[in-house]
Amino acid sequence: MPIYEFVCNSCGSEFEAIVSSTDTTSVSCESCQGSDVKKVMSASSIKVGGASASLSPPPTAGCGGGSGFS
Repeated sequence: MPIYEFVCNSCGSEFEAIVSSTDTTSVSCESCQGSDVKKVMSASSIKVGGASASLSPPPTAGCGGGSGFS
């Protein structure tokens, strides 16, 4: 079963839960036990050839003192 990230609409807590991809209605907040939670998008990573690869966008040029090109 996949791990999903949720945010509680009642208390604002963010948490992860392992749930079936077809039934996310049984999730309750870890902090306040409320049932008014929303599944949120999260960064993903995949394993390619034994190495992990992040699907996050690459850093932008100009941040941190230069582009790295001469």
